[in-house]
Amino acid sequence: MRTLALALLVTLAACQPPGPTYHQDLKPLLDARCVNCHVSGGIAPFALDTWEAAVAKAPAIADAVQSGRMPPWHAGPADVTYLRNPSLTDAQKATVAAWALSTVEGDAKKPGAALPPLGGGVDHVDRSLQMAEPYTPQTSPDDYRCFVVRWPETTTKYITGVNAVPGVPTQVHHIALYVIPPEAAMFPVAWDAEDALPGYSCFGGPFGNRPQQFAVNVLTAWIPGYQGTTFPRGGGIQIDPGAMVVMQMHYNVQGAASPQADQTQMQFTLADTVERRLAYQPMLDVAWVAGQMKIPAAQPDVVHQYLADPRSFFTTLGSPLDTSNGFNLEAVMFHMHTLGKHGELWLEKADRRRIKILDIPAWDFHWQNEYQLAEPVRFEPGDKLRVKCTFDNSAANAVETNWGENSTEEMCVANILSSQ
Repeated sequence: MRTLALALLVTLAACQPPGPTYHQDLKPLLDARCVNCHVSGGIAPFALDTWEAAVAKAPAIADAVQSGRMPPWHAGPADVTYLRNPSLTDAQKATVAAWALSTVEGDAKKPGAALPPLGGGVDHVDRSLQMAEPYTPQTSPDDYRCFVVRWPETTTKYITGVNAVPGVPTQVHHIALYVIPPEAAMFPVAWDAEDALPGYSCFGGPFGNRPQQFAVNVLTAWIPGYQGTTFPRGGGIQIDPGAMVVMQMHYNVQGAASPQADQTQMQFTLADTVERRLAYQPMLDVAWVAGQMKIPAAQPDVVHQYLADPRSFFTTLGSPLDTSNGFNLEAVMFHMHTLGKHGELWLEKADRRRIKILDIPAWDFHWQNEYQLAEPVRFEPGDKLRVKCTFDNSAANAVETNWGENSTEEMCVANILSSQ
């Protein structure tokens, strides 16, 4: 009888599906969502590109995935869907958790199927620009530095894709890229000349601690793990001869024995014509810029919001788009500083429908991202946009703050990638 029972257990065990293994189940997930950062020499604090490395970090992997901290994606549920969302499904999270308990290697000769690519990236490079001189980060752990590069093309072009190639990947936390039109090109050139080191100090934008002298023309943001951005639906951003490109570099050298000289390169895909002309247009309350965005000290939930039809503001700023008949929302790049807690953008239709375009319930200044909409959303005459920011100023050493470029000040902006 005992022999029969044992045979039955063996048979049942043989019928059970095998547990997840590294090569068949975990590695495809890591390769597609993690190792762009978690690789030797990458920005992440440890590599995950081998079985041994994954085994050593198995509990940490499971915890980060189950909590949603990794892969980094900060957009919450909304009434739209986004391109290039790296978040894992519940089934994939369960696979990671199950593997972390067993850490079975599996057969390297029988790899699991690769995950479908998220898209994005640039399929070719038409123009590369590099920082004119190497720069070694001067402050730890963070150094925000802007570098000015003259746009070399002699005819009007459209930027349809952009990528970054950091000189020292372990130090480059993120990059914000701005196009300065020819009529304002003298400003960043002068700021660069005032500083003895390459570039000039800046935080939150290309102005540093200077008053804002011209409209900010955002091009894109780059974070480790992305292979670049191709603008959606055949669109492009116009750039004219005589323009300047400003790279705002966020260096993080925490834990580094000594900072290294970096000379990051930007790569561009260009076109002479595009299917749709794109432009980033900022949604904000101009009263905030005038000092009416007070954030009192010792307050954990300070809300500032603004509801308006922004088209006249876009025109005032010199938008290249004709928005008289409305415009399409193609993507959103939200921006606050370090007190930011929660960011939202809503489209409020003339018929009183409310469409949540973007909700970032746990804002993290160090993981700013562009969220491209899978399908554009139309803003029509009679509609309004609502931008809403919640700030936490309850730290022990908190002081009242207001709008500004400095790290001790704040902002509330939804940079909307628009088309006509």
